[in-house]
Amino acid sequence: MAATSNSFLQIRRGDQLLRVVPLIGNRMVAGRSPEVELVLQSDTVSRQHLELVRDENGRWWVRDLASRNGTAVNGQQITAHLLTYSDVIQIEDYTLVFVRSPNDDPKARPEPRHVATPSIQLTMVDSPVGPVRSLRDLGAPKIDASHLSRLVSLSAELLATEESGDRLGTLCSLMISRDMRGTAALGLRVAVRGDDEPVLLRPPSVASGGVPHISRTVLRAVIAQGTPVLASTAASGNKDLLKLSIVVQAMSAVAVPIGGDGDHLDILYVTFPSNYATAEWLALASLAGELYRQADAAWVARQAAQDQAVLEEELERAHDIQTRLVPDDFRVGMLDIGFGFEACKWVGGDYVDALPLHDGRVLITVMDVCGKGLEAALVAAGLHTTVHVLVHEGLGLAPLVASLNRYLCETLPPASFVTMCALVLDPETGAIEHVNCGHPPPLVAGRSGTVREISIHEHAPLGFVDVDEEIIVTRDNLPMDHALVLYTDGLSELVDENDEMLCVEGLSTLIGEVGAASRNASATALASSLRGALAAYQGTAVAADDLSFILVLRTASSAMRTGPLRAASALTS
Repeated sequence: MAATSNSFLQIRRGDQLLRVVPLIGNRMVAGRSPEVELVLQSDTVSRQHLELVRDENGRWWVRDLASRNGTAVNGQQITAHLLTYSDVIQIEDYTLVFVRSPNDDPKARPEPRHVATPSIQLTMVDSPVGPVRSLRDLGAPKIDASHLSRLVSLSAELLATEESGDRLGTLCSLMISRDMRGTAALGLRVAVRGDDEPVLLRPPSVASGGVPHISRTVLRAVIAQGTPVLASTAASGNKDLLKLSIVVQAMSAVAVPIGGDGDHLDILYVTFPSNYATAEWLALASLAGELYRQADAAWVARQAAQDQAVLEEELERAHDIQTRLVPDDFRVGMLDIGFGFEACKWVGGDYVDALPLHDGRVLITVMDVCGKGLEAALVAAGLHTTVHVLVHEGLGLAPLVASLNRYLCETLPPASFVTMCALVLDPETGAIEHVNCGHPPPLVAGRSGTVREISIHEHAPLGFVDVDEEIIVTRDNLPMDHALVLYTDGLSELVDENDEMLCVEGLSTLIGEVGAASRNASATALASSLRGALAAYQGTAVAADDLSFILVLRTASSAMRTGPLRAASALTS
């Protein structure tokens, strides 16, 4: 799914706005390399400094790509951060401001304010109200120190008030106070396009004279200009308008934008006696409206920070749970087994496991769930439980695979599937029984650097076709002092900085080189060397898929002990 064109980055350097970039697609990289999407020309910026990634729910994340000098969001160093409206990403002397239409992200704007009770009806007036003026037209205002002091108090009150409707009530109450001299103050929501009638955001605050008539001319002016405006009936001399007003005297009206979502504009509408139609009172209302906007933004940011903290805590917990499902490296008989698991996001869709069986053999499985992120991780966690249950039920390799397929056909979402490589290995003889369902074939590597693929009969991926297909078990052998490597396609499809894919041939070469360079190494050391070789090939490029593998070394020097996994029931083919 492509990113919405309502998502942008304002790229600034110092006080200068360099450009505004729409976020297109699902991933964009920023850095000094001329080959990235967002080029930032500075020697202190890494070649690939950070990435912007759009997740399955349409939200944008920023992730630091192990940059030299780090990435900050809103002044805090981050490794990964869920972006919300107006977040500021800092890279050295560059700032990238995330700008997004609030329509696309409900968390990026204040919560909707409820319309007041239907019994209050607004009366609209089309008659002209004299010249509609902004601060540019009225000249520099002179503001009394007592008014400034009152505005400072307002800011503190708004920042201490959590409910947005209560904040609007505080603002309106100030405007009709003795300090501000307003006769009525209303919060209105007005359609930017069309002729829909404005609606009240809360009951009006009235000092005298009741709810005033609302001038459409003033509302159109504030929508057109996007800035606070003032108009006065006294200046127009319009007697018809005066007769329509409940306040039987000349009056002035101020309209101040205080929010909006692109389709609607929220407006503070305040009426004053006509002698207050001055730059000073327009400036006071404008400042009060701006303080309200800032308080709203502060509360939105606070809520977003709390939501993000909860989300990141949940994702971190999910990451920990999934990591704990990956066994620790262990030895059993002549087998020394090491694991590699790295999710490209917080959590991944790969499942790697090894189960010692009561008959001395070992069940080894690698699976790859179609998709990434939390949904794939949930499926992978379910696979872990299901495989362990089926093994303890004593199912043979072929029946186990058939049962997994039926289970996944019933539970997977549409268009999803799981590839799998499962084998049973005898430590004493090296005999392998193997079933492959749409997964890359395992590799056997010798200490001399030779590498070959295990011959397989390839079945359809699990969860793809719900048919009673005969499960073909193939056989092979793992010689002494050889390593068996099962992996997911995140390894073979890994790309380097030049976007060159490693492929199976490149992975085989890499495994052969690692084996030849580490003749007496343990499985744990070999797995570590393989991870290092993969990282060296990848360089600063970002993995687009999970990187998972199992490395099984058969050697007579392996100690006769089992690791942290308990032996499961015998698995008979």
